[in-house]
Amino acid sequence: MKAADIREAAVAELAEVHTACFPDGWSEDAFITILSMPTTFGFALRKSDGSAVVAFILCRRAADEAEILTLAVAPPFRRRGLARHLLQTTKAAAAAMGATRVHLEVAADNVAAGALYRGTGFAETGRRGAYYRRAGGKAVDAVLLAAGTG
Repeated sequence: MKAADIREAAVAELAEVHTACFPDGWSEDAFITILSMPTTFGFALRKSDGSAVVAFILCRRAADEAEILTLAVAPPFRRRGLARHLLQTTKAAAAAMGATRVHLEVAADNVAAGALYRGTGFAETGRRGAYYRRAGGKAVDAVLLAAGTG
């Protein structure tokens, strides 16, 4: 699959995938706001027939750094290397924009995502204690990760 500029995707598609991936998925209005920012960039992957977005990554750049705001792969399309492809595409794009590092955060209890990030060169740089709240009020740390773009 070839990653296309995220602005080529309809915000309804992005919101649908995000909501399928996260209990507090972002609305269409949230995507409109984020995508209107000039430092925002990202990529989307569609089904092979081009009919729908199945995965995307949304980022922003500031000076010589980039931050991954969210990465979502629709559940039926997981474990196919799509997230890894989006991460590699993002690192290359960030480097082309002059960024030397890419940052992100992930919930400490998201074992699969943590393994993906570590397997693509990200290393822990810190934690935000009890940052996420789960159903029932359970608090979960946010793990801060970073990787070079080179």
